[in-house]
Amino acid sequence: MINNFILTAAVSNGMGILKPLYLFFGKCMEGLLFVCGNKYFIALTIFTILTRLVLFPFNIRQQKSMAKTTRLQPKIQKIQKKYSNTNDPRDRQKMNEEMQALYAREGHNPMNMGCGTMLFQMIFLMGVIGIIYYPLQYILGIDAIADRANDIVAVLQKSFDIETGSRYYFQLDIIQNFAQYKDILASKFPKIFTAENIAAIESFKSHLTIFGIDMTQTPHWKDGIIVIFPILCLASSMGTSVMSTIIQKKTNPAAAAQTSQMMIMMLMMPFFSFWFSFQVPAAVAFYWIVSSLVAIVQQLVMTKFFPPKKNMAKSMIEGTIERRSREESIKKTK
Repeated sequence: MINNFILTAAVSNGMGILKPLYLFFGKCMEGLLFVCGNKYFIALTIFTILTRLVLFPFNIRQQKSMAKTTRLQPKIQKIQKKYSNTNDPRDRQKMNEEMQALYAREGHNPMNMGCGTMLFQMIFLMGVIGIIYYPLQYILGIDAIADRANDIVAVLQKSFDIETGSRYYFQLDIIQNFAQYKDILASKFPKIFTAENIAAIESFKSHLTIFGIDMTQTPHWKDGIIVIFPILCLASSMGTSVMSTIIQKKTNPAAAAQTSQMMIMMLMMPFFSFWFSFQVPAAVAFYWIVSSLVAIVQQLVMTKFFPPKKNMAKSMIEGTIERRSREESIKKTK
């Protein structure tokens, strides 16, 4: 089962800080579904591409930051070598102070590399989980269903003697079994399940498949062809990791000496995505697959138009200009 924190973030009423994101993503999906003739997988594909485009400037910034780190490597290694033969805590502190002074002088913060991109990726993923788990509320706009969630769950459990209907999954369960549930829901909650909303849910449900696979179902090895989603998720995520590693080695040759660490990092995310795909509806895995494929294309574009050597040269020029500007500012203040 998906991590409890992410599930809690995706409940119908949402985490206060993230609910506006769910509402915004839901409206975006609603608009895309209208444009795409209610084809869910097409709308989700376009939505994913748009989220990757939002992240693109952060990717460019990350690559430039890596180039600056590469440019500073000789100076960093010189400081490290200076204190390499001592274990004295005071010397280690001096080394850290010299490193921080170097970063300050060069206007570089190594902690910024990739942090913005990863943060936004996580936020976007949680937003996608919210609208996938709760499409009735966030995409179809049936807001009242959130307020009566516990009552709806209780009615379904009592009427059909089932163990489903956790607050986390009940909207997906309603969609998957709507033909069975709709009469009892319409009779017990007529203000929520109106004729108009019932028609909207039935239309929405009819477009939730891709090649005959229900994208609201969670993949399982025993469920046949649906396991293609975790497999493709693993392959696409691995492709992204390999591409990132190749670019990093070109941008920062010193990274070649850290092959074992890089391999661990390269394998960790793909296998996490593979495991994760068995915990969530196939639509989440589909988002991850498309996101990884678009990320590969973006990396190829960055390599073409922002090559490592060009970034290195530009970083050296910008670094010299920034350093001289700071030196001039310091002189004027004295």
